[in-house]
Amino acid sequence: MRVGTWLRRPVAAAAAVLLFASGFVAVASPLRAGETPDADARARDLVDRAFQNLYADDYVQGLWLKTRSRGGNEMARQLQITRKQSERPGKAMVRFLAPYAVRHTAILVLENDDASDDQFVFLPAAQRTIRLSASQRADSFFGTDLAYEDLEPKYVTDYEVRSLGTGRFADLDCQHVEIRPRPEFESTYDRMESCIEAERAIMLWTDFYRRGKFLKRLEIDPAEVRPVQERFIPFRMTMSMPQRDSETVVETESYELRPEIPETLFSVFNLESGDAKRDRQRAGRSPADDAPDVAAGPPD
Repeated sequence: MRVGTWLRRPVAAAAAVLLFASGFVAVASPLRAGETPDADARARDLVDRAFQNLYADDYVQGLWLKTRSRGGNEMARQLQITRKQSERPGKAMVRFLAPYAVRHTAILVLENDDASDDQFVFLPAAQRTIRLSASQRADSFFGTDLAYEDLEPKYVTDYEVRSLGTGRFADLDCQHVEIRPRPEFESTYDRMESCIEAERAIMLWTDFYRRGKFLKRLEIDPAEVRPVQERFIPFRMTMSMPQRDSETVVETESYELRPEIPETLFSVFNLESGDAKRDRQRAGRSPADDAPDVAAGPPD
C-alpha cells in the first residue's frame, strides 16, 4: 500500500450538478423593520433541517453524474456512495462503477470536527492512494461541476445564517437565506445563498460564491423529491457553471437507509482492496446485493 501525501493536480476534471435557469430570477422581499433577529433564528432552524434532510442518515446511494460541457460534449459517470452520518465524525466511501476508464476509482472522506475533512483518492491504474490537500477541496470532481468540498456533509454549527426574505421558485414559496462559513471553519466558498421550501426543508436552489464572485448554482427538481422515512431526498438535481457553459445532472437510481454500517468499512485498506458490492453487503442486506456487480448504461 502506498499512500501519497499531496496531489499536484485534481485527479480529473469535475462534472457539474446544477442547471442554471437563464430566465429565472429569484424574487426576494425585503425584511420589515425589527424582523431580523427572529427571522434569522427561523432561517437558521430551517437551514439545520435542510442539512439534516441531506446528511443525517446512514445510507447507500446509487447515482449517475451526467455532464454537458461547452461544445455539447457529454460524459456520464456511475457511482455508489456509502455514508455514515448517524455518529460524528461522519464518513463516506465513494466508488466509481462506470465508465471503464474510472471503474474502481474510489474516494474516502473522513470528517474532522476541528479541521477540514480528510479525503483519500485511490487510483487503481497506478495502484496508489493520494491524500488531497485542503486547498484542493476546490478542485473539480472528476470532470464535473462539483468540487471535492461538495462531497462533504454540512452542519449548521459551521455557518452564520441570515434571512434575506422570501422567494418563489417552480411555483413553490421558499425562504431566501444567506449561509456564510464561520471564521474558524475552513471552506473554499465565501458564502452560499439558498431558497428553501419550509414545509419539507428542501433547498430548491443554492448559489455558490468564491472570491466574492458568483461561481455556480445547484437546482433541485421539485417533482423528483421523494420521501424516505422522515427525510425528503432529491432524486434529480443540476449544477451549472455559466462561466464554463457547463452543467452536471445528478440522478439518483437508488437510496437505501442502512442503519448498521460498520466503522471498519471506512478505512484506507478497504478503499484499496474493497469494491461496491462488498460495501453494500457489509452495510446490511438488500435484494440488490445478490445481483451481479455490473455497471448499467446511463439513464435516459
